[in-house]
Amino acid sequence: MAKIVGGTSTPYGAYPWQVEVQAYRPEKRGYDHHCGGAVVGERLVLTAAHCVTNLDRIDYMRLIVGKHNLKNKDKHERTYKAERVIVHPEFRKDGPHSNDIALIKVKAVNDAGINFNTYVQPICLPEPNFDTATEGEWCVVTGWGAQKQDSDSLSTTLRAASVPLLSQSTCRQADVYGGRLQSILDSMLCAGLLEGGVDACGGDSGGPLACQSNDRSTFYFSFLGRFVLAGVVSWGDGCAKKNRPGVYTRVAHFAQWIHETADKLGTK
Repeated sequence: MAKIVGGTSTPYGAYPWQVEVQAYRPEKRGYDHHCGGAVVGERLVLTAAHCVTNLDRIDYMRLIVGKHNLKNKDKHERTYKAERVIVHPEFRKDGPHSNDIALIKVKAVNDAGINFNTYVQPICLPEPNFDTATEGEWCVVTGWGAQKQDSDSLSTTLRAASVPLLSQSTCRQADVYGGRLQSILDSMLCAGLLEGGVDACGGDSGGPLACQSNDRSTFYFSFLGRFVLAGVVSWGDGCAKKNRPGVYTRVAHFAQWIHETADKLGTK
């Protein structure tokens, strides 16, 4: 799981694609924060595979959009149930964190999906075979995770941290993530400061790493700019440690799978 370390609180609605994935805890007889996710369609949420494979039942999950404050109900907050979950068929095939991506089909309410407004909007996906994520580009990761590595306490409000994208060669260096049980695959994306201090790191897994796009015609526009979903919070060694950047599922690598799966789910 990952948490935002070294980030700042965000204005309500600044990241309208953010989803809170909650899980039912039978011992508590209630729902708890579980993971993050991103709205990518009216009835489609993207998250990490490891966020959904550890839930026993699909009805133990609920999806909250328009969420900002975990302690209170926000004005534009809406809760949806999951109808179906599709985990990438090769999850963990090439290591414990490989192909860490899943799609959740949102259960319709009155024959409609997620209601979009200023505070709830989908983030655009990369085009298949067209990866715009470039080394040195600064992107933003969002979530409610704890702000210190050894803390279990969640942030009350949604937080964001700016992190630079790193090259695969940098991430594969021996003093970074080289020579480990999980190698850095082409389907992964590393982002963060090598000196440490800022990172996604328990409660933000599955959340979005969003990068600004210069394509004015294609991507969602907010007062922060136009964004495309570059990564999904996946794994890392601790949080915000030196030479241990966050590792994300590279969404562009799975764009074709996402589109094909969406078609099969009937969500296009």
